[in-house]
Amino acid sequence: MALTQADKEYYKEVLERTSGHRNRERVIPPEYVAYLDQVEQKELILPLDAPACPVRLVISTAKDKMDQCPIHVNMHGGGFVYPQDHDDDMYCAHLAAEIHGIVVDIDYATSWDHPFPCAFEQSYAVVKWVSEQCQEWGGDPKRISIGGHSAGGCLTAAISMRAAATKEIALCLQMLDYAALDNYQSVLPGANERSNAFSKLYADGDDRVLQLPFCSPAFATDDMLKELPPTLIINAEHCPFKKENETYGLRMAAMGTEVTIKCFMDSPHGFTVRMAGQWQQAQELIIRAIKEASL
Repeated sequence: MALTQADKEYYKEVLERTSGHRNRERVIPPEYVAYLDQVEQKELILPLDAPACPVRLVISTAKDKMDQCPIHVNMHGGGFVYPQDHDDDMYCAHLAAEIHGIVVDIDYATSWDHPFPCAFEQSYAVVKWVSEQCQEWGGDPKRISIGGHSAGGCLTAAISMRAAATKEIALCLQMLDYAALDNYQSVLPGANERSNAFSKLYADGDDRVLQLPFCSPAFATDDMLKELPPTLIINAEHCPFKKENETYGLRMAAMGTEVTIKCFMDSPHGFTVRMAGQWQQAQELIIRAIKEASL
């Protein structure tokens, strides 16, 4: 049974009451903000058919973009309920400037009105569209990578699995940043109420949906984990998803995927984009991986 408006109001109250970490004070280095001046950012609405819907993109292109540049597609975090924001703009500007290329940030639909599979279908369609635009943009079709954070990491893993099965998209790298790979565990007894709210909203109240591999990649079969692109997994010492990311990485490696796992100490969930803990080192690692990756 789909969630009622009363259900959504209840989960909204839970998320508002438990969102203190999203409002913490921080100091943003001016040299990080300055990356926005090194790129051109433009918005685009990509029309899509059901079960997806039109999706907003923010495309960051380095002003010194090189020919045959890498192209990276980013999927932001936020539990599937929060949209793309200025932190994502700065993160994508940093990546685009340093790789001398293009970063496409997907502002996928939130689960308040568009539960699974909308964000997944949108994101897959965008990555496919980017691969079709690659040469027109002056990109290298052998250097198309994708990456995501938390909920975006879930989407990234799901897209990589579908791409491996359909052969529609050739990816040189997937980057999973403290990815939410098992959204079903959040509806089990004793689960954290904030994570529970995210999962209930994403599945529109149907817990069975949370065990589908494209909704929770941890439920993928071994065959679905074959022929995946080389993978960079970024973990945080104080992230509740640390163990599930390690387990997923080892499963991929057992199926023949090249996997690199790096755990950043003294860092919490969300640190890479929200600028906490060792966020600068994590972003530098992501940039190196994108620059070096190629089919």
